[in-house]
Amino acid sequence: MTGSADTLTAQALSALRHDLRTPINQIIGYCEMLLEDAAAAELASRRRALEEALAAVRDALTTIDRALPSGRDDVRTTEAEALTDTLRVPREKILQATDALLSDADRAFVADVRKIRSAAERLGLTGTAGATPAGGTPKPQPPTAKPQTGTPSHPASTHPAPSQSGASTPAAPARILVVDDIEDNRAVLERRLARQGYAVTCAASGGAALALLAATPFDLVLLDVMMPELDGFAVLERIKGAEETRGIPVIMISALDDMASVVRCIERGAEDYLPKPFDPVLLKARIGASLEKKRLRDRELAYLKEVERVIAAARAVEGGEYRTGALADLASRADELGRLARVFDGMAAGVKAREDRLQGRLDELRREIAAARPAAAPAEAAAATALQAGQLFAGRYEIVRPLGAGGMGAVYLARDRELGEDVAVKMLHAELLGTDETATERLKAETRLARKISHRNVVRTHDFGVCDGACYVTMEYVEGMTVRQLLETRGRLGVSAVLALGSQLAEALDVAHRQGVVHRDIKPQNLLLDAEGVLKVMDFGVARLVEHTTVLTQAGMVVGTPAYMSPEQLLAEDVDGRSDLYSAGVVLYECLTGRLPFEAHSPISLIAKLLHDEAEAPAALNADVPLPLSALVLRLLAKKADERPRSAAELSGLLAQLG
Repeated sequence: MTGSADTLTAQALSALRHDLRTPINQIIGYCEMLLEDAAAAELASRRRALEEALAAVRDALTTIDRALPSGRDDVRTTEAEALTDTLRVPREKILQATDALLSDADRAFVADVRKIRSAAERLGLTGTAGATPAGGTPKPQPPTAKPQTGTPSHPASTHPAPSQSGASTPAAPARILVVDDIEDNRAVLERRLARQGYAVTCAASGGAALALLAATPFDLVLLDVMMPELDGFAVLERIKGAEETRGIPVIMISALDDMASVVRCIERGAEDYLPKPFDPVLLKARIGASLEKKRLRDRELAYLKEVERVIAAARAVEGGEYRTGALADLASRADELGRLARVFDGMAAGVKAREDRLQGRLDELRREIAAARPAAAPAEAAAATALQAGQLFAGRYEIVRPLGAGGMGAVYLARDRELGEDVAVKMLHAELLGTDETATERLKAETRLARKISHRNVVRTHDFGVCDGACYVTMEYVEGMTVRQLLETRGRLGVSAVLALGSQLAEALDVAHRQGVVHRDIKPQNLLLDAEGVLKVMDFGVARLVEHTTVLTQAGMVVGTPAYMSPEQLLAEDVDGRSDLYSAGVVLYECLTGRLPFEAHSPISLIAKLLHDEAEAPAALNADVPLPLSALVLRLLAKKADERPRSAAELSGLLAQLG
């Protein structure tokens, strides 16, 4: 800063205030503690002497603050010298008041009195020896106390800590680290904190403090600023910069009381800043607030760690690795987290039981497929195939062999030369499109809609095209057999196998219905099973062409298979997903009993039965069928859509509940 040659710099003024206030902090600290011990009537003389000394040192503090107010930048050297002369008066009062106390019989008490007198003798003696006029060079200062080296003192107290709100059991004493290079400062803080029930450790330097923090978990640090080698600012930065110690609250305690120092500490993460000499009541309150803040933060972190355990358990459930009871310790808690753990563990156990049940059903379905495979007849081939093996179709698909034929057209296995993978190509019968000029466009739209369905239980639709006037659809190729082939070989299926098949069918219908796609032609021929028992529903989008108006063709061919069609579909009424649920009910009925719910010699007779007759209960035809499953199948076959399950998702849940 600029100014006259005899004006103190801001740095010199701050240092002078620090040196003058340091012994005052020690005098006040010891006087207040000794007064607390002198409450008995027989110690009245001791109390009077200490009160006189305390009044004198407070007068000295007032004098310093008036002469050298924080923020003033025009203090002259002559003013500082005059201040030291003024401080001789309170210094002599302190020494005079405590002189008689030296003859006390209590040796520990006398040792503390000598510390008061030692600090008083230093009061004001720094003067302006180290003061630096503006523009000048700092002069060396004698130290106010010899820096302490060696091993930091051990905890001074293991008395129980003050009870904290919300604690149901006595808490362990909070561990406080006091860091100050002046022994008397450390001692007065250590004794005061020990009286309050804290476990106190002292460090004489910044380096020693960091070493202790690396080895011992502390709850709070009381940190001085002005220290040799590694000052409080540097120690604070290292504490807050390390992940392991960042959460420890730090209160700065220093005779430096300028605003710049306070701001610098707060910006670097200090929880608080108390200038020396500090009010013991205020110190106690600040320490209590900081420890409570840390306690709450530690509890929050511990809670979040437990929440992370629940999240990890959820991941384990998803991956099939969760062990029932793994959250037993959390479940024993009486709070909301304990309740969550109990609910989660119960749900996880239910999920595990359901998965085991579903796996058992799937295993049974696999056994049915394995038993049927050697005897299964190949899919019905077209009498006269339009495409031959080796033929290149639509400039892209190399025909491998015919896979089968049905009411909608012929299906071929082909090699997609562009993608280098096998696909199924379905050539549609020309009569399905008829002379309706918009039929092709409708088929394109249905194909685009079907392509949105992506699920492991749905044969993926790839593309729609027209080649030489013939419409075709390409689909995912699935190696396996149809449910029709399985039934023709096995006659009927075991209950577990039917439940496995039905659950997968319900999931496929659910994902399609949520995309706004109704299949309209669910039947065993459109249900594929691979060797692992995975069901694949095919022909989504294609079946939309088959409405009631085309159920019977001119040739008498049944298109859309009336035996599996809902009453509303047969009557050409508007249909929704519940129509597919009816068809699913027919499939389940046939799988459980080996026969259709309604059979007749002609399509007209069959349709009449579908519209008016009631199906016989599956349990009446197969004693192995549980009554709840039999009732569910009959509910699916209800004539009115409103009497069936509301959705495929509901059907899936109902099937999962069956044993």
